[in-house]
Amino acid sequence: MIHIVDHLFIFMLFVVQPIHGALEFKRYIKRIEAGEPADRIKLYRQTLALEWVAFAVLAGAWYLLGRPLADLGYVAPGGVGFWVGAAFVAGVTTFLLLSWRQSKQFTNEDKEKHIVSFGKLQHFLPQGDREYRYFAALSTTAGIVEETVYRGFVLWYLFTYMPAWAAVIVSAIAFGLGHSYQGAGGVARVTAIGLVFGALYIFTGSIWVPIVGHILLDALQGLSFVEIFRKNPDSSATQPA
Repeated sequence: MIHIVDHLFIFMLFVVQPIHGALEFKRYIKRIEAGEPADRIKLYRQTLALEWVAFAVLAGAWYLLGRPLADLGYVAPGGVGFWVGAAFVAGVTTFLLLSWRQSKQFTNEDKEKHIVSFGKLQHFLPQGDREYRYFAALSTTAGIVEETVYRGFVLWYLFTYMPAWAAVIVSAIAFGLGHSYQGAGGVARVTAIGLVFGALYIFTGSIWVPIVGHILLDALQGLSFVEIFRKNPDSSATQPA
């Protein structure tokens, strides 16, 4: 049964979070443009804290309302759907690993083109090994929290009002808007990813496959980002005059 708390949580996800995220990132970029060094680790820590607070609020409300974890998708995966979903995640993982290996072969010129294509989002992406450790923690957190929230809770809520296919679409749009700080292109890309995770959740009948897929997607992309920002040694400096 839907409770007033559920409506409030949906309002936070669909309205407050997109606006807050966009405004906070805008302020972050303004500080950088004003000459303040980018503090990505601080940004990762703040995001980690916000996500786990959201998770704690949802988990606490779920427990107090006496709802089973199975309604959030926390059930043991199995069956044909699971194996097909797991194979899909394995295929995407392989592609991301190959992309990471390919990024190691980029010239400095290639890397610069990619950095320019990131736009202002480059100030959020990990650019060194220490930053990546925090980014990897954020990737794990995002996989657990965001899948539980946007696939587990949001789909559970929307199933009350619409068919499954429509719920997956609406949930994906909310997921995309939740990443509004990435701009219109980023929102569209994340929405498409949300559609895939939603389909994985419905097809496998468990939240575990989307969680693992989300963690691997973010963490492996992060490895490529670090490699792209890592400058190659200047080979001309070692050449004899």
